[in-house]
Amino acid sequence: MSDPRRGRGLAAPAPSCYNDDVSATRGPEVVVVGAGPAGMMLAYLLVSNGVRVRVLERHPDFRREFRGELVMPSVLEPLERLGILPRLVEQGGARRDVERQMFVGLRRRVSIPGGKQIGAWISQPALLELLHAACLRHPHYRIDFDTTAVRSVKLAGKVIAMATRTAGVEGRAEGEVFVICNGRGTGLRKDLEAEVDAQPMPANVLWLRFDLAERPELLPRAVQVHMWGRGIVVVFFRTSEDRLQVAYSAPGDLGSLRKDPAELRRVLLPTVPHELRAVVDEQLERAESQILHVSVDQLKSWHAGGALFLGDAAHTMSPMAGQGLNVAIRDAIVTANHMLDAIDAGQRIDEALFERIEKERRPEIDAIQAIQIRVHRIVMVPRWVEHLMFTMMAPVVRFARTGGVAQGVTAVELRHAVPLPADSGAR
Repeated sequence: MSDPRRGRGLAAPAPSCYNDDVSATRGPEVVVVGAGPAGMMLAYLLVSNGVRVRVLERHPDFRREFRGELVMPSVLEPLERLGILPRLVEQGGARRDVERQMFVGLRRRVSIPGGKQIGAWISQPALLELLHAACLRHPHYRIDFDTTAVRSVKLAGKVIAMATRTAGVEGRAEGEVFVICNGRGTGLRKDLEAEVDAQPMPANVLWLRFDLAERPELLPRAVQVHMWGRGIVVVFFRTSEDRLQVAYSAPGDLGSLRKDPAELRRVLLPTVPHELRAVVDEQLERAESQILHVSVDQLKSWHAGGALFLGDAAHTMSPMAGQGLNVAIRDAIVTANHMLDAIDAGQRIDEALFERIEKERRPEIDAIQAIQIRVHRIVMVPRWVEHLMFTMMAPVVRFARTGGVAQGVTAVELRHAVPLPADSGAR
């Protein structure tokens, strides 16, 4: 049945999309806060295995701010196995064989510690729309768009509902299991009194996005990382709809730099590859932009009040090495494994189960965040030192182990895979 609410995210869907026929479900009802990669992957894995899921999403659709879109080898296999990556490639929402390249300065290419990294580019809106369309085939899936989880509602110290706000109207989303995936800085951390360990970062990121729809031949096929010393790192990569995305990371007040086109042009243009410089110069003052306040933190416990935190909500990742999207998907796979195993065994989904999920995932997050902190320190050195470290010392120094991150620090098994049905593309 065709339903105009099942859009591709280009136009705002209705606040709620669901079917009330839940006669074939099993296990508890799961409320997922946040329809990003962790939330939607978890929703799909649960819904496709017969679990009732309700998703709360504060945006009116799947269009977001600037998001990571580089998929590493650590999640390529599950995305292939689920049929997600082939479907996105077919629809033009993904591209395989995308290499991550590193340079000191503009042209001096250096080896990536750990060896060559080949991943894929994926449009996050296309990914989320595809998962949403697949979930909508099941009557026990519901998503509430334009709905913010304002605070938790607890009984005897355990979360029993989320107080919500939709278009200014207060509401309540009840459930039996609550998973919080609504990203960095979520207010539900404070609401549930979750303690945070945070590391200070030396530089933030100014994201810029340029429209190259009329010059797509200029878009880089690889993700290009250029290190300029003293904390300046500039990244160029292709994103959806023939856009060029640029991440300019540097110490100092990037908010003021964003508001000063002349100064931004002065510091940015010398770092731009020659083939892109003219179009970046011409579009700079009308480019989309956003400041990302870089943070590396982690909750001391990933669960509080009977609710589980996942993705950036549990462990905010730096954009360094492009791991946020990848570890969010891996979090969701591990969480679905434990929940579905428990349901199959007739066991409860409780804080003891959440503890097992955290125990399995924390070693990888600890390792990646330690590497991210180390790399942030490395790029603060002068450029000649960067060149020395990445050309002569990389095979023997500790940061060489960063290459293993792309493959996944720990093993993640997809135990309850239900491949996408043949006609589940976003409509």
